[in-house]
Amino acid sequence: MRHFFVLGLGPLVLAGCAVGPNYEPPSLIPPAAWNAAPADAGGDPAAELARWWQRFEDPELTALIERAVRGNLDLREAEARVREARALRGVRAARLWPELDVSGTASPAAGAERSLFLAALDAFWEIDVFGGVRRSVEAAEADLEASVAARRAVLLELTGAVAATYIELRGLQGRIATVRGNLAAQQETRALTEAQRNVGLASDLDVERVHALVFATAAEVPLLETALMGSLHRLAVLLGEPPATLITALGEPAAIPSAPAEVLVGVPADLLRRRPDLGRAERELAAATARIGEATADLYPRFTLTGSVGLRSEDVKDLLQGRYTFASIGPNVIWPVFAAGRILASIEAQNARQEQALARYEQALLLALEEVENALVRYAHEQVRREALRDAVEANREAADLARRLYANGLIEFLDVLVAERSLLESEDRLVASETAVSTSLVTLYVALGGGWQAAETDTVGLP
Repeated sequence: MRHFFVLGLGPLVLAGCAVGPNYEPPSLIPPAAWNAAPADAGGDPAAELARWWQRFEDPELTALIERAVRGNLDLREAEARVREARALRGVRAARLWPELDVSGTASPAAGAERSLFLAALDAFWEIDVFGGVRRSVEAAEADLEASVAARRAVLLELTGAVAATYIELRGLQGRIATVRGNLAAQQETRALTEAQRNVGLASDLDVERVHALVFATAAEVPLLETALMGSLHRLAVLLGEPPATLITALGEPAAIPSAPAEVLVGVPADLLRRRPDLGRAERELAAATARIGEATADLYPRFTLTGSVGLRSEDVKDLLQGRYTFASIGPNVIWPVFAAGRILASIEAQNARQEQALARYEQALLLALEEVENALVRYAHEQVRREALRDAVEANREAADLARRLYANGLIEFLDVLVAERSLLESEDRLVASETAVSTSLVTLYVALGGGWQAAETDTVGLP
């Protein structure tokens, strides 16, 4: 009878049937092209995006990103999550195989003064007829792949954060240099005004006005230096190092990394394979789908085989010599005939979770498309603004020089000089800020396009 039972299960096991829906990736169709994309200059967008930070041609930036990939603590945590998910997949997969336990007991024999010694090897195997275990392994595999995608998302965010913080750092250094340059020019104007007052060509009011302008300009420096130190501290922490680590290495001013003249962005469909957050959402959907089958399998019988083989004796010597042996094997069936709707409710809950995962995946794609479109618009418009500010700086610089000469000759009021110098300072500061914004908006665009994690992952020594 037992042989017929096992033979009857054979075709079911070999057929590999698994209840629940088989997963099929949703067919999401992004737009054919970007609305605000620049003209296609030819080339391979994937190659450009793989190491986009090298497009800024700043060796310091490249070195910082490499250090961050090696030392960032968020990345280390993400790597540990991958190892955890891999281990949990192994836990699930182990249920597909028999379990063996070794046991031994020594207890008084019934109605006798002697003890009963027992040593046994016990075996247990749940035959996965309806695929509940296989569905759980499928879900665990998808969870592992989702954790790998999450690690890639951390890499993507890390490269963008390091680049943006470094560019902001250089921009703050440029703004400080601009303020100090204007402060030196204003101090020259103050000296001229005091000389004019001494010969009766300027009033005390003019002198106090220029003093006020000098003090107001000098007051800008501490605010900018505070922001500068914050950027240095933040950059060091991104590298996984103490906040003060980079003060000496990056304390000296340097140019703002300039954006390349041409940017290749590809097409929206590339996001589906490039953005790690989309890959994570898709794998989470696959895991949720597999868990529907895992829950559905509880509606069906569970078939198990159990067996024991061992030694039993009232004398340890006889036990060790193996004189008295026993063995048993047999099938078991467990079928939840009545579970008060618990199993059906569990299936319904898993279906709802699968719908939530699908909605998150679709929403993630829409948000990714939005991020790229916004980044394209911001990058294009900031370049236009930068060119206008360059013209404004040139005009204000000429106006300030002219105002100083005219005032020195007594041809205009001193208030005109103050207005010209203040306008020059504001326009130069805005220009440096705009040059910073152009480069950081390009970083945002590269990150939105999902570039950078590929090369960073390759550079990482040993994936978890």
